[in-house]
Amino acid sequence: MRQDVLSTNFSGGEISPRLYGRPDLAKYADSVKEARDVVVMQHGGVRGRPGTDYLGEVKDSSKLTRLVPFVRDQDNAYVIEMGDGYARFWKDGALIGAVYEITTPYATANIFEVDFTQGADTMFLALGTLPIYRLRRYADTRWVMEAAPFDPLPFDAIGRRQAVQITLGALTGATTATAVSAAFLAGDVGRTIQHNGGEATITGFTSTTIVSVTVTSDFASVTLPGNAWVMTESPKTSCTPTDKEPIGKSTTLTLAADGWRSDDVGRFVVLNGGLLKITAYSSAVAVTARIEAVMTSTTAAEADAWSLESAMWNAQDGYPASVTLHQQRLVTGGTSKYPQTIWGSRAGLYNDFTKGVLDDDAYSFELSSDEVNPVQFLSSNRDLVVLTYGGEWVLTGGIEKPITPTNVRATPQAKVGSAKVRPEQIDDDLYYAQRGLSALRTLGYAIDVGGYRSGEASTFSEHLVSGGVEQISYQQSPERVQWVQKTDGSYLAVTVSREQAVRAFTLCTPANDGVVESMATIPEGGEDKTYMVVRRTINGATKRYVERMNWDAYQDCRVTKTPASATVNGLTHLAGEVVSAVADGVDLGDFTVSAGGVITLPRSAATVYVGARFTPLIRLLPPEFGTGMGAAAGKKVMNGQTKVLFKDTIGCNVNGQALAFREFGEDVLDAAVPAYTGWKDISDFGWATDAGEVEISQPQSYPFTVLAVVRRISANPG
Repeated sequence: MRQDVLSTNFSGGEISPRLYGRPDLAKYADSVKEARDVVVMQHGGVRGRPGTDYLGEVKDSSKLTRLVPFVRDQDNAYVIEMGDGYARFWKDGALIGAVYEITTPYATANIFEVDFTQGADTMFLALGTLPIYRLRRYADTRWVMEAAPFDPLPFDAIGRRQAVQITLGALTGATTATAVSAAFLAGDVGRTIQHNGGEATITGFTSTTIVSVTVTSDFASVTLPGNAWVMTESPKTSCTPTDKEPIGKSTTLTLAADGWRSDDVGRFVVLNGGLLKITAYSSAVAVTARIEAVMTSTTAAEADAWSLESAMWNAQDGYPASVTLHQQRLVTGGTSKYPQTIWGSRAGLYNDFTKGVLDDDAYSFELSSDEVNPVQFLSSNRDLVVLTYGGEWVLTGGIEKPITPTNVRATPQAKVGSAKVRPEQIDDDLYYAQRGLSALRTLGYAIDVGGYRSGEASTFSEHLVSGGVEQISYQQSPERVQWVQKTDGSYLAVTVSREQAVRAFTLCTPANDGVVESMATIPEGGEDKTYMVVRRTINGATKRYVERMNWDAYQDCRVTKTPASATVNGLTHLAGEVVSAVADGVDLGDFTVSAGGVITLPRSAATVYVGARFTPLIRLLPPEFGTGMGAAAGKKVMNGQTKVLFKDTIGCNVNGQALAFREFGEDVLDAAVPAYTGWKDISDFGWATDAGEVEISQPQSYPFTVLAVVRRISANPG
């Protein structure tokens, strides 16, 4: 039986080997067996992936370097080269300033753990072991990075730590706690000492270095190092203010027993329905405070009816690991001590975390869960999306209302979990790496369920993702491609188009054994440009280059030269490498770059592109159709004729057979081969069980686009 099998699109990308036996799936007919160094277009065809232009070397090639996008607007978009304690800036394909750089607090070991969010000319950067920093741009060569000037930080009654070692008289029961220096006050009686699961209640005050305690939960050691133990709650004595209003007025707060300490200056007091900030220390029973929110009265508040509150972000308890901007607030989350807590600044005031009950006051919420799920990432979408290690959450306010201190609902959406890979928003879907790095997932709002639905984006191409994901970067134009950097240094081109129902995965590998270590995409010149840090071994030395994808380039690490002769100089970045040379539009073949960075062409040329060669390739799946004697699968078939529809293509191979793209004529050999659009016929390939598999490749550094394939298949009924 003979039948023409038409492949009109490749919108399924490379399909998993686990699905080779599923020709009944609609996805099977739209997929290919192998797709290397190509990109599926949202219209269904495939084209060669973009090559890369060589831009320059990172500051220190011996160390990992990360790229971070910073987009002010289309005309002011930058890629930040973030290395060991420094940042440099790239714009329009060039490094800004010959030596311009700024210092940063981030070391090589943690640059890939930094989360960031940006609004206008300001970027906030979060790393759980350091305070949040603020990067501000004033001009191309004036950038300032500093600890974000929060005033105040989020605060709560978290107790106090002291840099004083104490020793317990016993691990259990009624005993004493002795400090090496002053650590206790009379107002501490009733407070609890905690350390590594052990707890003891202070029952009596002897002196500033000795108190009586009753152990309520056994300690592991009698020695509690300084800053490692916590005295919980607030002083257990009454507190009386002299004034209750107005806001901004200074008042005196008096305790009935010693309880204030000099380092309480800057801390907050919640008292009689109001809020005060301590501005000066007078004695252990009296401090001066500024009224931040009016109180209901000046009546003395008894112990446990008022609280002394301190910053929740600090060196001992950790700092937020994630940050975003949502509903005109800076939103952060995930410290080491409060891994499930989310804080939002005051509306419109990113540096102010003063809490209260008004709609524009700062807020804090803790995700309620039956297990500890540290916040991995926060993302501002339709709602505030929270990706945690154990599941996905959404925070919302009331109907058509924003989140406020008194109006929030935290709803779990799925229980899959996110890896520590920064997610990327594409249209209405958030793409993120699944915990364990074994899959790429989406989280998007679904009207039919009235909430968010999590789905596995890589189900049909799971084999391409299984090696692990490092970074995700989305390029919207000229092709809608999500670049997914893998752990092994290769990367995936994931074409996404909800309108065309396209989600296609292909695998790309940097030429000449390059390893991609970071990616960032920014708008430039009317389209998006993706920058990469590529690690290469050049003449035995490790080099890390900044390269930029170029859809009009068909080589990697490419440079453009205009030599005065057949000798091409200035190729030291590719010394010792085998490269291709395209001279005046003609691929002249391969050359080895000398140690001095030189190749010699067989003839001179006006413009020469020199770079590492890669080979775009697709391999079609065996077609499935009825033979009259059952399915064609497993039977010997003959591919009697293959027709390929090309677009703007110069030269290619089909099953290793080179196709002729040059037409003979007068003076035709003196010009570059013109790009071809149309059908090309290929002869039969004989009988075989895999004869329906057709491999189409581009071994030359030329453009390559395939729109459709027709195979005339004859099946042997036996």
